[in-house]
Amino acid sequence: MENLINILNNSGVDIVAFYNSTFFSIVKFILGIYTVVVFADIILMLIQRELSGDFRETALGMNIPPELINRKGKLRKKWKGIREKIKSEKEDDWKIAIISADEIVDDLIERMGFAGENMGERLAKINTGEIENIEELKKAHEIRNQIILEEDFKLAKEQAEETIGYFENFLKYFDVL
Repeated sequence: MENLINILNNSGVDIVAFYNSTFFSIVKFILGIYTVVVFADIILMLIQRELSGDFRETALGMNIPPELINRKGKLRKKWKGIREKIKSEKEDDWKIAIISADEIVDDLIERMGFAGENMGERLAKINTGEIENIEELKKAHEIRNQIILEEDFKLAKEQAEETIGYFENFLKYFDVL
């Protein structure tokens, strides 16, 4: 037991000696300089992105439509209606829900500043890094196109729910839902 106490006392003395050593002082100095450089980099990046009053816009680096910031209630109400149509047992209701969801998302993407004549063109021009679930949106838009263009297109309930889920993921990413 006495050996253990001696070892612990010696360890404490060694730790204090290391903390006060020249080597550790140099390490602390270098880490201090590194910390200052990192903070300076963060500040310069924010300035380069033209730090605005809206931190979310600055962080994402894109114009965000007011609905995504201030008027989420209207979009949530519309989305609730879409969700009700998906719960229906009628295939036509599912199709209407998908078309409505596509219109909502298309309007938001257009007002975010993405160029294109229609949603298909806008989605084609968006890089993967710009919008997190862009591939899901492309799949959902393809389903919407099939509904519009193919008269005999059959939509399964699971496929409709999955497609609405893709649109919903986009809206959740921007904290609308």
